[in-house]
Amino acid sequence: MNKKERLEKIRRFVTDYQIGTQEEIVEHLKEAGISATQATVSRDIKELGIVKIPLKNNTYIYELPKTIVRSLQLAENNIVGSERMGNMINLNVIPGNTAFVKSQLVNAFSERIFNCLADDNSILIILRNEEDAKEIFEQVKKW
Repeated sequence: MNKKERLEKIRRFVTDYQIGTQEEIVEHLKEAGISATQATVSRDIKELGIVKIPLKNNTYIYELPKTIVRSLQLAENNIVGSERMGNMINLNVIPGNTAFVKSQLVNAFSERIFNCLADDNSILIILRNEEDAKEIFEQVKKW
């Protein structure tokens, strides 16, 4: 796993779970097959701009800044269908929104993408290998 993939996993963990400590992130990464130290996670949190917010019960959880969460939700809410063939993924997108979704995909998976082609209502992602296509397809299906 490279740094970009680790950052994407951390971003997803913080979005999907109520995470209160860096050690919890290290554990989630370990369960996903990614080895990282607490010090690495600390640097990643800073780079991602993740903040701690208070809950009513006097505990804290990590959260992405609202602008990042909103942009991910916008991308996720615009994908209406998907299909994978070999090392390619085709996404059906609400017409007129492909540029935005493509930008989010490239930001999340740039090192694994060979090319990404978009028209008004679809995006064809060509990955560097079939394994990357399988993993990214599964991630995008959860969006």
